Amino acid sequence: MSEVEVNLSLLAPAPKRIEEDVLVGKDILDLLAGSMYVDPLNVYREYVQNSADSIDEARAEGIEFRPRVDIAFDHADRTVRIRDNGISIPTKDFVKRLVTVGASQKRGKRLRGFRGVGRLSGLGFCQELYFRGRAEGDKKVTEIRWDGKALKQLIRQPDFHGGLQDIVSEVVTVRRLPIDGYPERFFEVELRKVLRLKNDLLLNEEAVRHYLAQVAPVPSHEHFPFASELSDSLSKFGISPPVDIFMPGDETPIRRLLGRSVSDKPDFSDDLSDMELLELRGVDGEVAAVGWIANHSYSGALAKQSGLGGLRLRSGNIQVGDADLAADLFPESRFCSWTVGEIHVISPKILPNGRRDDFEPSVHYAHLQGEIALLAKRVVQKIRDNSVNRNRKKAVQSEISKVDEWLSEGMQQSVPRMILVAVQELARESLERAEEEVYKIANATTLTDRLTDLRLQVDGLSGRGSRKAAAKTSQSGLEEPMVAAIKAILSHSKSASKGITLSSDVLRAFEAALY
Repeated sequence: MSEVEVNLSLLAPAPKRIEEDVLVGKDILDLLAGSMYVDPLNVYREYVQNSADSIDEARAEGIEFRPRVDIAFDHADRTVRIRDNGISIPTKDFVKRLVTVGASQKRGKRLRGFRGVGRLSGLGFCQELYFRGRAEGDKKVTEIRWDGKALKQLIRQPDFHGGLQDIVSEVVTVRRLPIDGYPERFFEVELRKVLRLKNDLLLNEEAVRHYLAQVAPVPSHEHFPFASELSDSLSKFGISPPVDIFMPGDETPIRRLLGRSVSDKPDFSDDLSDMELLELRGVDGEVAAVGWIANHSYSGALAKQSGLGGLRLRSGNIQVGDADLAADLFPESRFCSWTVGEIHVISPKILPNGRRDDFEPSVHYAHLQGEIALLAKRVVQKIRDNSVNRNRKKAVQSEISKVDEWLSEGMQQSVPRMILVAVQELARESLERAEEEVYKIANATTLTDRLTDLRLQVDGLSGRGSRKAAAKTSQSGLEEPMVAAIKAILSHSKSASKGITLSSDVLRAFEAALY
């Protein structure tokens, strides 16, 4: 009898969907509000991001207005308020949209925030969180209050077994307010009883301004020389215009930090020389990201506190991660901080992760990283070329300084002619070394002209100098070895003046001994 093979997997029951209710526990709010953001200042990025989305929606509706975000501080009450004049949320949708967790009507609309969790970021840093708003035409202002203190207490209670719905019902209240004193269209978030964290960073106005100048979609610095060109380029790819953000006491909005120079030293100017516009292609050949690199002297790493350095990545014109996000893509990570530039990711297939400290892993993001790595390699080569060029310039300047010193001393009438011959030979040797290097330097016209002028001056030393001293030495036939000896003395002297003085003494002593 032949054996029959039986496929036992066919006898197993087919899988079926679960029927049990899924409980979303209270700890999900603790994760979203307390663990999502390591840097307290990220709260400002999240709320400004929502404001920018609201402003973009108002623009899309054809509303004529001057977009702005206002940030107000009350240090006595430890309160901060962020208000925008975007499209806001109608009364009928206000509560539903602002108590929904992990869902957003923005998904699929090419807006910046689409997960529905960033609005809760303030809960981890204050005791009370308020949302207020009024859409155009609404007769009342709607206010929602999240009791952050009560939320934390309920999360810690081991005997509270309710789910997400239960805990939200316990800590969230709503009320309608009269419109008196409020704009006809606005949305604001208010953090009350802000916690003291990291030297009270959330209420440090200068720190907040410095942070937003880097990460927020604010206008270019008034002295940035390529602002108009950059704005035109970004707008062609659908990147939204900047938003004016005002801080207390400001007559002008926050602007980007990069002006015409990357130097933060009063005695050193490192101006931007030019800007290179970038287009980085995606997997299918489409433009996945655009950006720019501003070239300068590349003389060293830019100080982190300056907020200027780094090849930074942005999505929706808001920074993702920090200045070091692209550092691992450089042949040597340290060179990222030498770089000044940005990559604006525009591909809908490359999305920031929930914490907005990086992008979601995907084949499309990996491909973009490869493109950025090629760009970084090119930047590093430019850094190295500039370093070589800079060292050559230093060498040429050093030789020019020597020749200037020899000429200054050699022009004096009292210098013996024999010493002057040695000075002239030394100066010509310096010029030869300088000319050998200057031809290897890019854009060295000024240095070349300077060397030509110096050679004419050095040639003019011929026939100069006193013939009274060292006359006997000249007649003895020992002039040539004496010039060589004088050159050795001059070469090893600390200055041309001391070298000439010492050479004169030696020359007189030699003649006295000879005769």
